[in-house]
Amino acid sequence: MQPETILERKSIRCTPMREAILEILLKKGCPMSYKEVAACLPRQGDRVTIYRTLLLLFEKGIVHRVMDMKGTWRFCAHNSVNSGCPGDHPHFECMVCGSMQCLTDTSLPYIEVAGGAVVKGKHMVVYGVCPRCLE
Repeated sequence: MQPETILERKSIRCTPMREAILEILLKKGCPMSYKEVAACLPRQGDRVTIYRTLLLLFEKGIVHRVMDMKGTWRFCAHNSVNSGCPGDHPHFECMVCGSMQCLTDTSLPYIEVAGGAVVKGKHMVVYGVCPRCLE
């Protein structure tokens, strides 16, 4: 599905920056930090605009986010057509190169919380060394 179509379905006004950021996330297919997204943009974007766009996409349910081992939020796009990243799964982070990948074949466990509490999210990151860095 094209970024423009995804944005329209979520009632988000299409701008070149929003489309470019969503296209990058969809093509990459793995959780990306703000810096990684910004480095992929064809032209330099305003720092605040990039971050606000990532938060908007998260709030609208187009992307999910996970915090890496350094405390940095990474964003990953949901693509309802492909078997993209639907959230609610653990992630693997390489301690050498810093790459992160979704472990979509494993669901996060259900966690019972105190009565009256509302769970707004959960994430789990497992870490180690990826196959590329082991070579």
